[in-house]
Amino acid sequence: MIRNRTKYLSIIFSLAVSASMLAACGNHAAAGGKISSGSLEPQETASTVTKSESAASSAAQSGSGSLSAIEDVVTDSGAVSSISVESSSVEQAAEENGFDNQTDLADGDYTPDPFSWSGGSGRVEISCTGITVKNGRSYADIKFSSTHYIYVRAEGLKINGSSGSGAFRIPVSLNQNNTVIGCTTAMSTPHEITYTMYFGVKDAGSADFSSESSGLSAQYNSLDDTAPQIPGLEYQSEISPQHASLFRIFRYNQGVDLVEVILRDSSSGSDLYENPVVKYLIAPEDAELIAGIEKEAVVIRKPATNVFLASEGAEKLLQKENLTSAFDKTDAGSYDDWDLKALLKGGTDLIIEDGKILSEDQKEAFDKNVNSSLQMNVPMFIDRSEDEGSEEAAAEWGQIYQLIFS
Repeated sequence: MIRNRTKYLSIIFSLAVSASMLAACGNHAAAGGKISSGSLEPQETASTVTKSESAASSAAQSGSGSLSAIEDVVTDSGAVSSISVESSSVEQAAEENGFDNQTDLADGDYTPDPFSWSGGSGRVEISCTGITVKNGRSYADIKFSSTHYIYVRAEGLKINGSSGSGAFRIPVSLNQNNTVIGCTTAMSTPHEITYTMYFGVKDAGSADFSSESSGLSAQYNSLDDTAPQIPGLEYQSEISPQHASLFRIFRYNQGVDLVEVILRDSSSGSDLYENPVVKYLIAPEDAELIAGIEKEAVVIRKPATNVFLASEGAEKLLQKENLTSAFDKTDAGSYDDWDLKALLKGGTDLIIEDGKILSEDQKEAFDKNVNSSLQMNVPMFIDRSEDEGSEEAAAEWGQIYQLIFS
């Protein structure tokens, strides 16, 4: 979780309220191949290419003539050097420069199983049309739904695309997260957007993540009876409440916990907060989660340090658990009337909402709060402790806050 959240959230909010900015603004990062530790929050800080890209020198390749050029690009986040190639030269460049995309798979064509991704504004979709292994190295063919993408950066390469296609062949590491940076011209000036992409192929050798599933093997109509499988994580134990009936906790390695909370009896939509059960992944900042899992569970990075506490029931529990000193409290209105400016100014990284927002007469306020939470990229945890049938059951919700703040 990025600590300096005030500036970060302000940028996100400005993007959210501007349709053109939503089209393509992104955070520039070093063009590495794998993510060693990652937040899966969409990285939306604007990064504009502020100087025309030009070849600084020719990179003469042994026995192949001039294949590519070393380019120095200046962005808002600093200067970056990469090897610029056309899509047709990606395989040759990867071999000659020793990129880390080796695999034990036999040469041939494969179907991604699975492909998932995160990042961006949500206005652009990305697909993987196939994976190719050649000379023991793996490559993926990806396609953006927007035709404004002119190049991508992956594994140290800047790969130029053909005009208007949105399609690129890139070197990838299989069964683990990859950083891929795409440049779009949808705005008045080119902008780079950082994505996290996962390319899974079964039997592709050692892997950081299981390739059997792209996300949670969970149900959303009721609480799970057994721990869902989560790629890259190993189930360890369950915290079973003795009295509470509205939540369940499953514990995994890397300090990750899955908290399931019942919101309603039946489904009213397909979004995270519209299912009968919402899933929360409570994860340390350095825990790596598979790309795209934030589309199936609300990710709360811990420890949360700036909290909008809109639930009276949650506040009582936090006081009882001696946890109120673990964070700074943001004064941002009430559970049904958020002060968005105060949330942004306070650098809020977690909203604890009151279960009263789920009542039928609060549907408009609930929808507005969900939309604001998603736009600001601040997770919203809905406390239903006061909806439990007894004081003993309500008190057990303190176990969840121990996981978040301890």
